[in-house]
Amino acid sequence: MNNNMPNNNETNQEGLNSVSLGNIDMGNVNPVPPVPPVDSLNTGVNEQPTIPMVEPNQVPEAPVSQPEAVNIPTGDNSVNASIPPVEPVAPVTPVEPVAPVDTIPPVDSVGTIPPVEPISPVSPVNYDVPEAMNSFNTTPVFNEIGTVPPISNTSIPIPTPPVNNPVEPKKKKKVNKTIFVLIIVLLIAAVGVGVYIFLNMSNSSTPKIVVTPKEVEIEAGSTPSSNIEDYATFSGVSSSQCSLDTSSITDTSAVGTEYTFTITCNSVAYNGTAKIVDTTAPVVVLKQVTVQVGGEVSPEDFIDACTDPSGECTYEFSEPSTVNGYLATAANYHVDIVVRDSAGNEITVTGTMIVTQEEVPDMYLTCTMNDNAYRLGLIENNLSSSITRTYTFTFSRADDYNSFKSQNENSTEVTYQNITGMPTFDDSKLTLTLAQTLTKPQLDSEEGTVVPTAYGELRAYFVGEGYTCALERP
Repeated sequence: MNNNMPNNNETNQEGLNSVSLGNIDMGNVNPVPPVPPVDSLNTGVNEQPTIPMVEPNQVPEAPVSQPEAVNIPTGDNSVNASIPPVEPVAPVTPVEPVAPVDTIPPVDSVGTIPPVEPISPVSPVNYDVPEAMNSFNTTPVFNEIGTVPPISNTSIPIPTPPVNNPVEPKKKKKVNKTIFVLIIVLLIAAVGVGVYIFLNMSNSSTPKIVVTPKEVEIEAGSTPSSNIEDYATFSGVSSSQCSLDTSSITDTSAVGTEYTFTITCNSVAYNGTAKIVDTTAPVVVLKQVTVQVGGEVSPEDFIDACTDPSGECTYEFSEPSTVNGYLATAANYHVDIVVRDSAGNEITVTGTMIVTQEEVPDMYLTCTMNDNAYRLGLIENNLSSSITRTYTFTFSRADDYNSFKSQNENSTEVTYQNITGMPTFDDSKLTLTLAQTLTKPQLDSEEGTVVPTAYGELRAYFVGEGYTCALERP
């Protein structure tokens, strides 16, 4: 149908006929080329179905018949065209509106329609349209090409994608160029050291032997050590693979003398020097001294023996004026004596001095059994009034000895294990000697008999009791 024609179906209550169409002045109308039937539009290459696809939940539309073409004769100025009555159309079930289609793509198979010359305005013509036309739905139906079908009312669950915890990008640490360069330099140095060590190890088939003699000192009077490691240090060779020769060291008492020793490793001799030194103080054995009031005494009187590698000992009172004061009064006294050797080593010892009103014996008979002893004074081979009994105690621990000595060394009389006497200490032996002064009646009481007084009989008696006796001069 021609869409330029006005549609007065709403006001036309009568049937459409040729009279009601009126006359048209065709003189002013240019001939219009015939238009192909509408059905031909559906026969092209891009032929589309006339009935759109309907979703399962929709009601399909009823087919709509196409109106026949209207033929307008062009022979004269009157329009005799008539429109045949249109069959009633079955009511169409309302369809949900679809998305409007803005444009219909051109159909290539139809061809090109030449442009139509503009038509002069035509007076409105009243057409009698049958009532049956009132129910005709003039809304053009287009093929739903490219449209989206309506969405069903049924809800479709949409899976929720997993949400990953956002990971913050790591911040790029700034590279310290100085540290980087330093690391490179250290790596190069390490490689260089490794190569150097490798080359040196590969060039030497055997380890280098280094024997360094020590500065050896040998204590005077002692026997030279036989331990080779006391004479040298060893590198690249075990000391057990070497030998030591000390045969040149002949006299260790010659303080200050130097001797040569030899160490041989893999037929190579290494010579060193050993020096004789004296760093040890003399060892002194004391004896008790008895002197008459107003008499005289010397330090040597208190020395029974002095042992030193050098063989030379000198003596002096620590306080000479104090000793002279003791000689004025009869009593028992402690006397400090300093003993030195030729190397300058010294020791202070404490002796016992008895000051008496009696005549001083010219000989002494000493009789000893175990840790007990008698010192009997003789004048012209007869027992005098100078009689001394001594008890000797040996400490097993140096701490106990030093503790007792520090508390009693300045005392003239101490008591130990129920024995009371004048103390004498010997540090080298950790011994304590307690001396008791006896009279002839006290001696007889202790022995339970009358002890003889003549030298020969006196000696025989004590030897018979199990004592060991010796005669000594003061």
